[in-house]
Amino acid sequence: MTARSVCKKIDTVNEWWGRVFSWILVILTILSCFEVFTRRILGRPTIWTHEILGYLFCGTVLLIMAYAQLHKAHVNVDLIYNRLTPRGKAWMDLVSTLVFAGTFCAVFLADGISFAATSWAMKERTPTAFNPIVYPAKTILPVGAALLFLQGLADFLKNVVFLVKGERL
Repeated sequence: MTARSVCKKIDTVNEWWGRVFSWILVILTILSCFEVFTRRILGRPTIWTHEILGYLFCGTVLLIMAYAQLHKAHVNVDLIYNRLTPRGKAWMDLVSTLVFAGTFCAVFLADGISFAATSWAMKERTPTAFNPIVYPAKTILPVGAALLFLQGLADFLKNVVFLVKGERL
């Protein structure tokens, strides 16, 4: 399997995840409006809406991190970066991917797996009146970390190919 095909597969997966799960934001908006309506207009707040909104928001953020990385939508400090040549930018991206993104993803993935496994083992529920199960939601942590790691790997490969062959993938 070539670097090009690996990168294409990872990019395709993260593009798909991002497009599908960004629609959760529509559900978040509808539920928020529902909660405001029932609380402020009807005077009858629900016990479940606020909790579901929190889980959906966190899930959306975690599942579209890799999509944001694919489209270079994360926050950057471009003061020095924009002044670099394309090769200089590729070197800077390689180093920052290894040092920062790699470390973040490794810790996030390892701790996320442990966090989710513990939650599944104890069949964790929230201690609220609504009392939903939370272990499926906590599984989103390592899934989001894995997707972000894969996108970081694809970006790393793209930069290596550019530095070695001078071609963009």
